[in-house]
Amino acid sequence: MESHPEISFGQYIVPNFVSNSVSIKISDTEYVVISPGEPLLSTFLIDRHSKDTKIHIIMPNAFHFMGVSAWQMRFSNTTLYASKKAKALLIEKGVAKNENDILSLEDKQPPLPENYSILFPPGHRGGDVWLKKQDTHHSSVWITCDSFLNYERLSNQPVARIMQKILNAAPGLKISQVIKWFIFKDKKEFKLWVLDQLELDNPTTLIPSHGEIAKGEDLPNKLQLLVRQRL
Repeated sequence: MESHPEISFGQYIVPNFVSNSVSIKISDTEYVVISPGEPLLSTFLIDRHSKDTKIHIIMPNAFHFMGVSAWQMRFSNTTLYASKKAKALLIEKGVAKNENDILSLEDKQPPLPENYSILFPPGHRGGDVWLKKQDTHHSSVWITCDSFLNYERLSNQPVARIMQKILNAAPGLKISQVIKWFIFKDKKEFKLWVLDQLELDNPTTLIPSHGEIAKGEDLPNKLQLLVRQRL
């Protein structure tokens, strides 16, 4: 990203829907990767990325793990992170064999560049975590998970297109019916938290797990309106 050169953003399809991976550069040999997609390995693996490159993989909830094993196979020097709630579910799903294979972000966090922090939005069944980069001015970058979607248009895939229409998941900034029905455990708790956090952080860039990056000085107002209308 031009205004945030340490951030790289990639997209892949799984299944039928656009999903996103985010990489944050710590150094030429160390990266934090959020929701690593297997199809993005070929684009990430440019010459300077050797097998010894250190990769800190953040699974932002208990559902974003499909590409993790492929990245572990390619990079032997990897560390996995998730929230405590997500960690327990990921172990149940066999993503890790035991508790020592995944670090709890509440206890141990990867090295991050200056002005980065990890947020724990409440009210999610899958133990969501977000990342925030606070700019020097009163604005920030939010790297979120499934709470928000931002598809520019309806999918060209017939099945995905029908599902997006039924679930009100596109086009534009959305909180889909899937999120409301299955992802949120306590919508009210999340709503109160996120409205407060919008006031504190004033996010002018949103990188969701699905869809396109959203930017603009009016983004906080758009998100606030969306949350108030949908939750």
